[in-house]
Amino acid sequence: MRTVAVGILAFALFCAALAPAELLAVLIERIGGASLTATAGTLWSGSGALRLQGLGLGRLHWSFEPVTLIQLVPGYTWRLAGDSLDLHGRMAFQGDAIELSARGTVAAAAVNAGLAAYDIHLGGGFNIKDLEATVTAGGLQRLDGGGRWSGGAVSYALGGQSHTALLPPMRAEAQSAPVRAMAFAEAGNTLLVQAEIMDGGYVKIDITRRLLQMLNQPWAGGGADEEIVVSVEEAVF
Repeated sequence: MRTVAVGILAFALFCAALAPAELLAVLIERIGGASLTATAGTLWSGSGALRLQGLGLGRLHWSFEPVTLIQLVPGYTWRLAGDSLDLHGRMAFQGDAIELSARGTVAAAAVNAGLAAYDIHLGGGFNIKDLEATVTAGGLQRLDGGGRWSGGAVSYALGGQSHTALLPPMRAEAQSAPVRAMAFAEAGNTLLVQAEIMDGGYVKIDITRRLLQMLNQPWAGGGADEEIVVSVEEAVF
């Protein structure tokens, strides 16, 4: 019986070694808005150009972890390298979900590509620390971990005019139920802005009184610094 099990495992490894890289693209596309093109190598070890919501992120490199065959949850180590980011971690395919972990650095240029439609431009860079997520075809289901933004100049358009402000370093914290990310000044605990994943592929952005003060756009009237005074919902998927 043991010999049979070893034989089956060896056959599975052999098949995985020969399977084309395009098969992983099918799994990656379970993430809403993601696509993997220009693939090279095999399902076992390969690479491809990763895009998300139409934006090119860089080249995704992956390597299969054979031990995950025993666990019946196919898993990979991965690295995503591009002009504006360098991330690495693990991903596992469990049923209809992809379990992801990530850490690394993201330059502001990668974020600004998505913010350009809102006339917002950030300086500085981001450091991602032990971020974990669960993603399905329905979108982001779980998000835990955190990161840091180095701070820098922020330019934005408001009322037909351009504005600029210099913001301090910030830390970000992610949580689930509901899935949201919150940003605080690195030296304090006052909430500045939060983004919450809503049903139907929408994201709700909440801005506090304190952040508007930092952007030189103080909100009229009195109230606590952490009071949410502006909320915007935007479709992202």
